[in-house]
Amino acid sequence: MDIDYNLVQRAQMLLTLDHPLTQVREILLREGYPQEQVVELMDATEEVLNYLVPPQYDENKIGIDILHPGEEKKEGRKPTVDILIDKRSGRLELITPHQPETWRVANEVRKAIKRQRKTMKNYH
Repeated sequence: MDIDYNLVQRAQMLLTLDHPLTQVREILLREGYPQEQVVELMDATEEVLNYLVPPQYDENKIGIDILHPGEEKKEGRKPTVDILIDKRSGRLELITPHQPETWRVANEVRKAIKRQRKTMKNYH
């Protein structure tokens, strides 16, 4: 499918202004660009961004993969990291902040980390 050059330029400008992909998609659709082109462009952009900016893994980090609504749990489903947790600092990095479930899980993880630290403090 050929994608309108003006659509590509507008998407680039919005992404440069640090709008999340979901917001860029909504803005472009609201501005009247054809839905098929917007969806194809945003899917391709998301794929490229995930490829170019993989999470920084090492032995001190834990990755959490969330099964988001609309996704099916399949045998061949490629796991993706939605949240990265630093084991030493307890700091969370949201890889997919545009997904509401990522925020829900992150909040639960933060609560669990706080409880664990509180418990560890009582032992010392």
